[in-house]
Amino acid sequence: MLRILFRGLVGSSLLLFGLAASAEIRNPFYSQDEYQITHSMFDKLNADLDQAQTDAGSSQFGVARAELTRLAQNWDQGRLDSREITMTISALQTVANDNRLMPHDRGMLDADISRLLDFRTAYY
Repeated sequence: MLRILFRGLVGSSLLLFGLAASAEIRNPFYSQDEYQITHSMFDKLNADLDQAQTDAGSSQFGVARAELTRLAQNWDQGRLDSREITMTISALQTVANDNRLMPHDRGMLDADISRLLDFRTAYY
């Protein structure tokens, strides 16, 4: 009886340890913190683009969103292409410079661009 209980305990411990370890590893190229911080930045950029697009429609939003999506996908795959981040920053600057943007939206996008420039300095 004790042997069965011990085997069950060891087996469930190994299972829980394996699940915990696999839950923490999302990307083999970056630490968990790097991954979470970077994807938080990407998520905020997308949310700010959505907010700004609600206030001022422009075809440039689609271009900026596509560049940001491509940058996030390349980041996940460990491909750090300096041209890609430069194109993303350029597309976001084009959106931020749109005269139809509300000042608050422009300020959010300018702050996002600044974070992306810091990100480029750190990783590219």
